[in-house]
Amino acid sequence: MNTAVARPRLFWLWAALIVIAGAALRLYDLGGPSLWVDEVYTGLRARVSLADTLMLVRNTSNQTPFYYMVLHAYPTGSDFALRSFSALLGVAGIAGMMWVVARLYRSPWLALGAGLLLALNPYHIWLSRTARVYAMIFVLALIASYAFLRLLAGERRRTHWIVFVLASMAGYVSHYFMAGLALAQYIVFGFLLRRKRALFRRWIVAQTIAVIPLLLYMLHASKPAPGRGWIPEPALQDLLLTLSAMTIGTGDSIPLLAVPGLLAALAGLGAGLVYAARHYRSEPDLWYWFWLVVGTLALVFTISWLVHPLYVDRYFVIILPALIVLMLRGWRWLAGPRRPFLVAGAVALVALTGAAITLDVFRAGDHYKEDWRGVAEYVAADFQPGDGVLADYPAEVIAFKRYFQQAELPPYAWYDADDPLTISLFAEPVTRVWVMTRTAADEGAHQNEIALARASNGPVLQKYTPPWVRARRDRVLAEKQFNGLAVFLVDTREEADQLASAE
Repeated sequence: MNTAVARPRLFWLWAALIVIAGAALRLYDLGGPSLWVDEVYTGLRARVSLADTLMLVRNTSNQTPFYYMVLHAYPTGSDFALRSFSALLGVAGIAGMMWVVARLYRSPWLALGAGLLLALNPYHIWLSRTARVYAMIFVLALIASYAFLRLLAGERRRTHWIVFVLASMAGYVSHYFMAGLALAQYIVFGFLLRRKRALFRRWIVAQTIAVIPLLLYMLHASKPAPGRGWIPEPALQDLLLTLSAMTIGTGDSIPLLAVPGLLAALAGLGAGLVYAARHYRSEPDLWYWFWLVVGTLALVFTISWLVHPLYVDRYFVIILPALIVLMLRGWRWLAGPRRPFLVAGAVALVALTGAAITLDVFRAGDHYKEDWRGVAEYVAADFQPGDGVLADYPAEVIAFKRYFQQAELPPYAWYDADDPLTISLFAEPVTRVWVMTRTAADEGAHQNEIALARASNGPVLQKYTPPWVRARRDRVLAEKQFNGLAVFLVDTREEADQLASAE
């Protein structure tokens, strides 16, 4: 894919416009949506001491601490500030993607195409707008992959080794799925070992050094959780839905208007995979991108199907650089040297499809994934002495308190897994209970980081009504559905009187 082409006169202008467009989509109304529960955990881990951060991360058992440790050196006082770290990393990822493609393939046109595909990619936009680790591991995966491909091409400078080790090391203590890079690199060496035996031995040493911090962390952490209860077992169609989500930004369904963009993306990706397989000896860089996609998806799908579910779209952010490069290579191969306008057309179609999906989400307000601010204002408008708050998890109470303007939080509790109908969880009798529940509780692998259930003025659907409320349906005084959340006001005066008389 070494396609040396003269740099267009306005290259830097186009590159700047692409970065600006990507920044606008990642920063627009960034502080408007209230934090959703996972971001609440992020904010908590960023505020406490480093020792407490490590303890909190260890207690979750399926996460690694580097992202939260870095946040200690970054201002996180507001919702915007907390998210801006990921947003800025997302913008850096756009610039880095163009730089990497330009350096590896000597083509400014391909670099601009890669930057545009990433800048307008809804999958990357939502991850960059969320106070989670994913924008960081995209950047780390991109840096580690670039350094590895430089080494594979014979440029075995000390700088490349240092960058490779440090990026891999940071990646491994940021997310377990970064192991997909090592898997792809190992497979590539399996095909090229005769020519790369000395490099392979040095790679083993480098990987051994890079994994040391993760091993030290795991020695003091709880056993990593192989799966989460909310993750469903994947089916074969999930592979298509994942590729659709990562290329044009769809979720569990694909809108009709997005089909042309999806077909163009899949055609480019499929052709890129075939081309990489046919030219793995002459272009081992594409062979690496091939296995980063195929190896990671195949391994995670197999483990999720046979052992424990691990299959969630956002976990695959490490393969996004590979998807973009392979799409571009596939389109170039299909178009041939005399029809470069077809490549430009394919890039434009996929990028504009992603932009349209993103703008539609903003228009509908679906980027307000969990509207805790709206819930807090709703409760505060009708709050009375003797009211209590009931939620599923402690983090939900923390999220509610963040936006509840009263000085003191009312009596609160969360459901007892052994007895979900009891009221005795409260430290004192309560005459009314505000019950908060997440309508994203049935989220699947392809949630795409946006609201799963929109706000509604009608009755809350039965599937979003918790058992505690169903048992008291005749005493529900009010109910309202917000983006990602539902609230019920339940009269518990009779139960409170019974508890008081029993004492």
